[in-house]
Amino acid sequence: MMQDVYQKKAYPPEILLVVSNSGRMGIELANRWMLGWPKRVKALILAGEYLAAFQYQLEREKDSLARASNMSHLVPREIAELYGLSMEPPTID
Repeated sequence: MMQDVYQKKAYPPEILLVVSNSGRMGIELANRWMLGWPKRVKALILAGEYLAAFQYQLEREKDSLARASNMSHLVPREIAELYGLSMEPPTID
């Protein structure tokens, strides 16, 4: 069973729809960001930059997993870090 989006009410409907339809990896990404950096997530949403950041990060994480098919001994977070991806959402400058 797929996990649910954490703190659904924090997202505008259009963002919630994209996150909900992004599959297991997308929901895990959104939940990791919201659990670890809720203020940063809310700032991205307010600035209108959340969706772009979310979709960019999701593609980078999917790409790193695809390139690491021979590293099944590592968990996805370790693979992402190996490819230099931050686990945190970006900050608003």
